[in-house]
Amino acid sequence: MRTRRAALGTVAGAVSLALTLSACGETSESSSGSVDGTIGIAMPTRASERWLTDGKSVVKDLESKGYKTKLVYGDDDPKAQVAQVGDLVEQGVDALIIAAIDNKSLNGVLKKAADADIPVISYDRLILGSANVDYYVSFDNE
Repeated sequence: MRTRRAALGTVAGAVSLALTLSACGETSESSSGSVDGTIGIAMPTRASERWLTDGKSVVKDLESKGYKTKLVYGDDDPKAQVAQVGDLVEQGVDALIIAAIDNKSLNGVLKKAADADIPVISYDRLILGSANVDYYVSFDNE
């Protein structure tokens, strides 16, 4: 469990870096490591260039650190995002990064993630009403 939490801390740092760099329009370069793990990433929409860029940046940064990734977009449909996150949990990802469409609709699926010992990072949009969020990553536009 301690190793998993340490890995999640690394993932949270990578996500934070990717978010910061994508906000600045930059990309990160890193040497490829060998990390055993798959990270599920749930973004809210493909209708905004911002979320497309964030998705690509997070994937690129995590993969440069040796993680496998599974990126999904909810296309502004909270029910679709809940189903996608549920699928990622069933596939046994090692961690979840979620930019929620609706910050309260994910509570049931987050419980399933917690039951499966899958840590959750709330990305940019704080997920409310659930004790099953391990980290919150965002940035200050100033």
